[in-house]
Amino acid sequence: MFAFVDVQTTAWGLVGLAVLGPIAIVMFAMRSRQRLVDRLANLEDVLRRMRSSEPSSQFDDSSNENSAQLSRERLMLTNLLDRFPEVTQKFANIETADALGRVMLEAFSRVLDCQYGAVFLVDDQELRVISQQGLDDSEFPSDLTIRMGHGRVGYVAMNCLILRPDDFASLERDVRDHIERTRVFDREFDFYIPLVESRRPIGLVAIGGMRKVVHKAHSVSMALANLGALVISNIQRAAEIRALGETDPLTKLANRRRAYQLLDARLTARNSAPFALSLFDVDHFKDVNDEFGHAVGDEVLVRVADEVAKFVHPSEGEFACRFGGEEFLCVLNCDDVPALAARLEEFRHAISTIRIQPEGAEEPRHVNISGGIAFCPAEHDDADALIKLADDRLYAAKESGRDRIFMEAGVQEPSS
Repeated sequence: MFAFVDVQTTAWGLVGLAVLGPIAIVMFAMRSRQRLVDRLANLEDVLRRMRSSEPSSQFDDSSNENSAQLSRERLMLTNLLDRFPEVTQKFANIETADALGRVMLEAFSRVLDCQYGAVFLVDDQELRVISQQGLDDSEFPSDLTIRMGHGRVGYVAMNCLILRPDDFASLERDVRDHIERTRVFDREFDFYIPLVESRRPIGLVAIGGMRKVVHKAHSVSMALANLGALVISNIQRAAEIRALGETDPLTKLANRRRAYQLLDARLTARNSAPFALSLFDVDHFKDVNDEFGHAVGDEVLVRVADEVAKFVHPSEGEFACRFGGEEFLCVLNCDDVPALAARLEEFRHAISTIRIQPEGAEEPRHVNISGGIAFCPAEHDDADALIKLADDRLYAAKESGRDRIFMEAGVQEPSS
């Protein structure tokens, strides 16, 4: 009897194992898969957002077919991150567009074994190269730009399509003719992949010379491009936020905080060339506000700021800011004091040509400035000391009658 029970128990155990074993294996696999999916949920959300926002109907999430395509894209990205962590994890540490270009090309080289490629970013209505690999400098110079819609690169970017060379042959003839007529270079790539954010093209990656045959290379390329688009959009947003914190909203010049940053950088730079720090403000500005209102006062500041922006040469290390109220600060190169004096006089005269015609005023309002100059390193090599000296000379100029600039050598009298 006991032998019968043991055989019966064993038999039922084998039946239970046969039935429940596959279920347990499936449940374990699903649990492991879910952990991986949860770990990458933020990137899947990015893919969903990007895919749903692309203008092409092939990425419309409204249909079951395209929902399945979206699921395949998410799965491809998950597999990429799991199989190539040493490549894809680099995307998390990128802070500049140039670094993004290098990392993207490294990723395509590692995953698809590409021999050459280039990454472009949209700048206004042009695409400019930010990184290249395996290409001759004569073919892809560092200053290469392509107009949106021109050539294969410009067409793919403008239309937010991922295309291969054979795909161009299926386009309408006039479109093909325009693309070929406006091509900037003859190099042909295996894939032209747009970087898209919120239905807006922000760049493009072109890759070629693939030596590794990868299943669903189209999806692999788009998954990597989506990672790149996420990174560059975050870099751009960070730059916009940083610019807001460093820019005066009215005049669009640098603000006081940014001025100190730039001034400190100039002071700490080795072998820094001599420079002059100029402080000036608008004469009788309070009277303008009191008599005509702050809207007219704002107009005066904007007009003066426009002249200031023309006056400084940022490409040569100069800069200007709205230092506070009606006061502006400029850092100017100064190898020759008489030459600087003549330049400042031209600037003062340019400001004096500004005319404001407030509503109800019988005559246009003239705009004039008073200013003070301090020199580095001849007088000080400290930011606060330079500003204080320039400020002292600014007020001395006002007390001497306004519409003039005080310099190291004394008063720079306005010309008659």
